[in-house]
Amino acid sequence: MKKKIAILGSTGSIGKTLLNIISKDKKSFEILVLSTNKNHKELLKQANLFNVKNLIVLNQISFEKIIKKNKNNKFNIY
Repeated sequence: MKKKIAILGSTGSIGKTLLNIISKDKKSFEILVLSTNKNHKELLKQANLFNVKNLIVLNQISFEKIIKKNKNNKFNIY
């Protein structure tokens, strides 16, 4: 059974390190949520790479930018 996890601050150094570790054993984990303060470009890359549907963006400007890039409603953005 896969372990379901949420990664807060996935675009920071600790979050990136954790994603690197998970990438070596993707079969054991399902990432349910990724979050960032304002690095929306990196967040989208991570979401696509790990097939994550739920994204949290704290910075209002970055939130608006990521909403515009989500025209096909691939992600749930909060």
